[in-house]
Formats: sequence, structure tokens, C-alpha cells
Amino acid sequence: MKNTTDHSRRDFLKKITVGSLAIGAVGTVRADKAGEPIRVDRRTLGRIGADVSILGLGLGTSFTKPYKGDRETGRALLEMALDNGINYFDTARGYGPSEEIIGPVVGRRRDEIFLVSKSADRTYDGFKRELETSLKNLRTDRIDLYHLHNFNPKKDTDLGAIEKGAVRAAREARDEGMIGAFGVTGHSGAQILIEAITRFDPDAILTTFPCNRPDDGRYEDELLPLATERKMGVIAMKTVRHARNIDVTGTELIRSGISIPGIHLAIVGLDTSAHLMENVALVTDFQPMSAGDRESLFQLSKASLAGLTAPWDRPGYEDRIA
Repeated sequence: MKNTTDHSRRDFLKKITVGSLAIGAVGTVRADKAGEPIRVDRRTLGRIGADVSILGLGLGTSFTKPYKGDRETGRALLEMALDNGINYFDTARGYGPSEEIIGPVVGRRRDEIFLVSKSADRTYDGFKRELETSLKNLRTDRIDLYHLHNFNPKKDTDLGAIEKGAVRAAREARDEGMIGAFGVTGHSGAQILIEAITRFDPDAILTTFPCNRPDDGRYEDELLPLATERKMGVIAMKTVRHARNIDVTGTELIRSGISIPGIHLAIVGLDTSAHLMENVALVTDFQPMSAGDRESLFQLSKASLAGLTAPWDRPGYEDRIA
């Protein structure tokens, strides 16, 4: 089995060589004639209408762990991302000190940032309190996209109650201009998200699109067409989670996720300047991966990951920082 997988990987890497070369040298940001950095590619985020970088910053554990004790260095990294045209900042109430760390950068450069946070509270009053805290921490009077965080079929069994609670609060906040849009997130199966979209009609969805197509492909085959039909913003996460397990580079996995028709961007954890600049190079004059190459990557991952459970599929997983 190992030899078959090794051959598959070599064949896949040969196929994507041309596309990878077109991305440009890793760690290098090309400049125009005036010496200004060429900004990363952007797309319009569905019916929200905002132009967002096709790579977003995931500001959870990978960001807070190294920078919670060195906040100025973390903020300098955020400024570097902005300077290179990455404008999508994704945080959450459950991400420990994340909102507080990034708040000063938001305060200084608010007009350059598409700002996203999340609340896992399903009640009306609780959601409103969480939103007020987010606004305070982020030093702003408006959050561009605020999600109902981490839908799970084992916990979110009464969507009617949630609609009367957190969804009502989100709709009111949108009407009042405290948020520009509201969305839903989750990675515990496509069905609960399909039900949430059908019932709540949110403006955006953030969910998992790794190369191994979990839940028998339902995220891509059923959830994504529904979101596209409703002109929702679609944000991919967890694209690089399996890089070590299948021995494929993280940039190849990110490229695969952003290349799926209907996905507007992928959020990737921000940890080091080296990784940031690799990703900037990837999404500057972005070269999409062909459907055939994405299928090859899927077949490779299916063979390599057989029997491996993703962290978010394990009992009791919560998308938060303890």
C-alpha cells in the first residue's frame, strides 16, 4: 500500500509542477514599476458585496499561542499582512485573547480590514452581549461579518429556538448597522449547515473543505451548491490540516481549496512571517488548480488518510481556545 501511495504522490507532484512554478518564488512578493508590492488577488464575497483577499487570516490557536505573550510582534505580523493586501481577519469570542491582540491594529487601520468574529451563544441576550464585547475588544463600532459559531447536530437540536434567540439578535444587529452581515460556521457534518442555511438564510458560511472531501463529499456536492444558489459568501477552513499526513505541502492544499468553484476564499492560521509570505506568493496572480489535479489530490489523500480521524470529528471537539 505504501508503494502505491508513494507512486501516486510522485505522479501528483509531477502534474502540478507547472502550476506551482507559475505561483512564483516562495517568500517573494513581486513589485510593480513604482516599487509597490502587487496585492494579493481578491474576489467579491457573494451577496455581501465586499472585495476580500482570497486568503484570509485565521487568528485562532496558531496566532494566539505564539503571540499572546508577545503581542507587539503579533500585531507587526498583522500589519505585514495588510501591507501585502490580505484584508480578511477572522477571529472569535472563543479564541482566547485573539480579539484583544488584534484590536489595536483594527483601531489604526479599520478601513483596510474586512473584520470577522463569532459568537457561540445561541440565546438572544447572550449573543448581543458577546457582540458588544467583540466590538469593544476590536475597537470598532461595526464588524463586517459576525457568525453564529460551530453548529453541531448533537447540540443544536432546536433550530426554532435558535432562530428566536441568536438569529433574531443577529438580524437586528445587521439592521442597526452593528454588523454588516451574519453567517454560520461548523464542521460537524453538512446536514446541520444545510438546515441552518435553509431556515436562517444567512449571508455567509464558513466550513471545512479539506482535500479528502469529508462526509462523503456532501460539503462540496450538496452544501456548496445550496450556498451558491443563495449567493452566499463561502469561506473554506481546514484546508491544510492533513499536510503532514499525506506529505503534500500546505500551499498545495490551500491552492486546492481556493480553486473549488463557488468558494470565495480560504482562511489559514497565521503563525510566522515565513508562512505568511509563502501564502502571499501563492495568492498573488493566483493560478487555480484544475479539476483533474484536485481529483488526483483527493485520490491521494483518500489512500493516505484511510482510517484517520480529523481532530474536529472527535467527540467533544470545540472550536475554541481553552
